[in-house]
Amino acid sequence: MPTLASRTVTALTALALGAACVACGGGRAGSTGPQGAARPPTVSAGADSVPATTADSIRVAPLTPRDPSRISSGERAAIEALGTSKAGVPHSGHSHGHGMDDSQLELPLFNGNAAVFADEWLAAQRSVVNFDTLDKIKSLGYVRASAPGAGIGTHWVLWTQIAKPFDAAHPAMVLFDEGKKPAVLVGYSYWLQSPTEPVGFAGNNDQWHQHTGLCVVNGWVDREESTGPEQCAGTYLAGGDLWMLHAWVVPGYSNRKGRFATYNPMLCPPITGTPDDMRCPT
Repeated sequence: MPTLASRTVTALTALALGAACVACGGGRAGSTGPQGAARPPTVSAGADSVPATTADSIRVAPLTPRDPSRISSGERAAIEALGTSKAGVPHSGHSHGHGMDDSQLELPLFNGNAAVFADEWLAAQRSVVNFDTLDKIKSLGYVRASAPGAGIGTHWVLWTQIAKPFDAAHPAMVLFDEGKKPAVLVGYSYWLQSPTEPVGFAGNNDQWHQHTGLCVVNGWVDREESTGPEQCAGTYLAGGDLWMLHAWVVPGYSNRKGRFATYNPMLCPPITGTPDDMRCPT
């Protein structure tokens, strides 16, 4: 029986923010050439902007989209701007990704925070109507950035939102259960660029987390825990100034583990017939 740690590694690799793939060399969900190898040449114009993949070059995961036109020039510029950060990798205390069983006890709010939080949460819930179909979010510029994750769903990202201040009604990510037809909005994921943990919702119940060494290719997170740009066929995000918060604001998907828990048991696959490393943490 795999340990929680082993489930965490597999979940981050195959499900959460990167595409499923066999890890080859440094960094998950892809493979690299020799340490410090020069970036390989890109393929011919009109076919793909992803670097060519040979035995000695940077590989991309099988599910990573090869079409650079899937994102707008504005979204591409936003990703590249995030990649210019000098923040380094996250502090280990916050960098736990999506694989942890993190039930959250909500503490009472005082000094006016309760009323402010209630207003913020209501604003988030009222905004759900703006994001509740794939057609709506596509029209707003969101792009699918991951394979489905157990207990989480699929991340759709508006890359231009990440560098903007926290706004409860404008998440940088929305989470969909695409196993349902049509796909169903199940939650929000706020993703902010900040040198320190953001001031999000009023009070201290929103515990933000971070991801380390993301490699973004054509708006898709190709892998996680890359050690540097030399292991990335797209834009490398070290992650030290990127903060994420899942919020289960969608009516019908309230989370018994807490409003800000990393995963929602309502989205977990059945234990029977599901491989251990593809289940939600326990």
